[in-house]
Amino acid sequence: MHRPRPAVGLSLAAIVVAGVMNSWGAAAAVADPGSDRTLYVNDESLTCTDSGPGTESRPFCSVQTAADVVEPGDTVRILGDYSLSPHPEAVVLTRSGTSDKPITFSGAPLSSRLKTVLATPASAPALTLKGVHDVRVESLTFRDEHHSDVVAVTGSDHVALDQLTVENTAPTVPVTGTAIGVDGTSSDVTVSRNTLNPSTAYGVRVQPGAARITVTSNLIFMEQQGGIAVSGAADTDVTSNTVFAPCATGISLDGGSSGVVENNVALTNGSMQTGNCPAPTAPLYAVPADSANQVTADYNVAATARSSSGPARTEYSWAGTAYTTSAAFREGTGQGTHDIDGVTAYPGPLPEHSPLIDSADATAPGELSTDLTGQPRVDDLLVDNTGTGTTHPDRGALERQDTLTIASGDVPTPPKGLAPLGISLNTDATSSWGAALSYSVDFGDGSDPATGTPGTPVTHTYSAPGLYHPRITFTEPDGTTAQKSYAGVTAGTATPPAAGLSATPDTTDGQVDAGSARFTVPAPADAWEVAYQTLQYGDGTQDNLAVGATQTTHQYPAPGTYTATLTQTDLLGRTTTATTVFHAADAFVAVSPAYDTEKTIAAHGVLRLSAATLRADSNGVDAVRLQLVTSNARANGALTLYAHGTTRPNTAGITFEPGRTATAETTVKVSPTGSVDLYNASTGAVTVDVATVGLQSHAQYADAYHPAAPVRLLDTRTGTGGVRGPVAGGHSVTLTVGGTHGVPAGAHAVVLDVTATTTKASGDLTVATHGTDDSVVSGPYWTTGQTATAQVVIPVADGKVALHNESKASAHLVADLVGWYGTTTSGSEFLPAVPTRTALKVAAHATLKLKVTGAHGVPASGVTAADLNLAVAAPSGSGYLVAYADGGPRPGVYSLNFTKGHSAAGSALVKVGTDGEIDLYNAGAGPVNVTADLLGAYEAAPAG
Repeated sequence: MHRPRPAVGLSLAAIVVAGVMNSWGAAAAVADPGSDRTLYVNDESLTCTDSGPGTESRPFCSVQTAADVVEPGDTVRILGDYSLSPHPEAVVLTRSGTSDKPITFSGAPLSSRLKTVLATPASAPALTLKGVHDVRVESLTFRDEHHSDVVAVTGSDHVALDQLTVENTAPTVPVTGTAIGVDGTSSDVTVSRNTLNPSTAYGVRVQPGAARITVTSNLIFMEQQGGIAVSGAADTDVTSNTVFAPCATGISLDGGSSGVVENNVALTNGSMQTGNCPAPTAPLYAVPADSANQVTADYNVAATARSSSGPARTEYSWAGTAYTTSAAFREGTGQGTHDIDGVTAYPGPLPEHSPLIDSADATAPGELSTDLTGQPRVDDLLVDNTGTGTTHPDRGALERQDTLTIASGDVPTPPKGLAPLGISLNTDATSSWGAALSYSVDFGDGSDPATGTPGTPVTHTYSAPGLYHPRITFTEPDGTTAQKSYAGVTAGTATPPAAGLSATPDTTDGQVDAGSARFTVPAPADAWEVAYQTLQYGDGTQDNLAVGATQTTHQYPAPGTYTATLTQTDLLGRTTTATTVFHAADAFVAVSPAYDTEKTIAAHGVLRLSAATLRADSNGVDAVRLQLVTSNARANGALTLYAHGTTRPNTAGITFEPGRTATAETTVKVSPTGSVDLYNASTGAVTVDVATVGLQSHAQYADAYHPAAPVRLLDTRTGTGGVRGPVAGGHSVTLTVGGTHGVPAGAHAVVLDVTATTTKASGDLTVATHGTDDSVVSGPYWTTGQTATAQVVIPVADGKVALHNESKASAHLVADLVGWYGTTTSGSEFLPAVPTRTALKVAAHATLKLKVTGAHGVPASGVTAADLNLAVAAPSGSGYLVAYADGGPRPGVYSLNFTKGHSAAGSALVKVGTDGEIDLYNAGAGPVNVTADLLGAYEAAPAG
């Protein structure tokens, strides 16, 4: 039976199977490869190793490694697309198979789009078969950049070289290499169906002493010295080769060679018989006197590839006499009874009605049942059979095939609808040879095929929902087939597939890009029915998702609440939607503090700080956390911080008064260009030092915030934290914060409320990252006897911080944990808010609730902490405030200390109760007026 092949003008599946030979040598047949093992070689694999097992999952890196361990019955599969990067080896095989278990080396078959390429080094052939037997080499491509020997068979027998390709451009200088060489100590070698492009001096060369060599169905292009050159070899059959030989002899047998030359096509090209051609007038076929009585030649063709005015070409040189025509050759030698000349041909597919079609000798030694490309030798019904035998092969390496044409308009009707769905399919097809056809339709649903004669429509009902791919196969009487598969028939479900969508922040290594959403699209129950999906992100942009995609990410342009919508369209055009809400937010980038600027701001003046000054010129920075230190104030007042170009709010980042140094940390949104304005609300000038201690970015992988229930880590009055007694002026205390009270050892920064009390002289407190000199923030400043508190954010490296008493006298030090930043499986992200002030009056020893959620850009739920500035204006007595989550016990910590008659202000990152409220407790002996400026909030979001 003949094998399937594609029809003209259609993308049809072609089934190509290599022909089976009759023995290993002349009229040779190759035994089926042994089934013992398959060894793999793939140097493109990340897991390849030459010390491994050579399996597909752990292949060898080099071909030589496989050649050194291969056993009888083994197959070596050389994998990888080496088109751009050839396998750089000179492989020598010295191991043999047996007659029933040959060794096989195989690359990519002809039906593959990949090709396994071995590079030919300059010093040795790419492949040498040395002293071996029962070996088959197939489907490999060799790149011959050096125009040297490519494949060499030495001292070997029962070898088959099949469907190999040698590729490279034609040499521009004389060369000496041979594409496939067989030495004089080898026998029973078959060289079949190989394509040898112009690269070497000889295509196939057989040396004196060789015996029983078969050279069949090869395509050889323009070699400098000879296409097929046989010297002194007994019983050599040269059959059905196509040799393009404008520069040298196409086929020659000399040196006492014996054998048969049949069914070959040798072509010349007059326009190419000058220049680099060393022998442009050499005969196409040459058999000298030492071999003429032992060689039989018939059914050969002497053709020209195109007409030209080139020099006359001798067709035959036989026993020393030149013959310019096949008629003269027959008359002079009695050979070539059925030879053809005077025709135009080309080394490619034969045109219809060519005299080369169905005119060969099917009984010629070495004639194969398939041609160069694996196509069957078939009977062309449009051409008279003028050859010998019953299979009617064409002359040369390529066989003319019938063209089966399937009508392009034959599609299932209707192509879609609800199940059960009935369709009709036309069955029109024609054979270029006029052969009677039959068809078989596989409907793709497991039902029995429908058969019949082309032209009669066939009907079918798909009872169950599904996407079906019917395939029709047309068959000629001789078994030749062509197939066509259809795009698909949709028998839809009663309802469209349901859409689903969810979103989480994008994370990596525990850090979060809080402005980047990772969307998950679960596969619906009937995923096969989905045609396409469109995801609108809620910020004016959208993407078309690949069908079957389960995740995609999107970077939002700014913090905010976005509603994303997935629209899913099925194969019947029906749509379903799913939505999800994503809060794009900021993650915290801890910065080693350094005083970036020191300026004096005039009364009611404005100081503009640029993005570069604030260190806010990196990706997606929306807000900065700053430390402010004021001095040299000429009058009482406050500084208001806000994004440049926006309306100044009625909030305050720090308050100050003459004669005192004040410090506070605060968070402020930046403008789109990253700049911030500082407004001096005082009637007098003030000097301010500004340091950046952190950035809030929606477009960087950074840290999440973890608010803590406030807990005391250090109190030198009680010995909490391991230090008891006042800290002398100029001395430090090292405090461990990582690995305690829920703070992991790998936290990147901590938030502390630090307090100095029982102060013996004025001074201030600094907090530093342990072990460094360049990461220091200022804590509170105080006057003699004053208790002062400030909240600080400080990076940590080894889980420790250092508190240093900058005063000349002693003071007791207190440190309370507020929260920490770092990588973990959960955490909170920052949402900048519209700065908003709330004024409260809190009675002595009383508690007031403050609602912080549901307004000013703060979500109504999911909020874990609020970023506030708290201030007490001109209190009538001394005391302190405690800010904590509503619904829980009041902690024994300080949030803001105040002294009678002196306004006080400071940052307060406060954990929020589940009801969205915080509590403010006044520990003083009298009522106080409190302002709470809301700057932002933290929202819980998974970070892993």
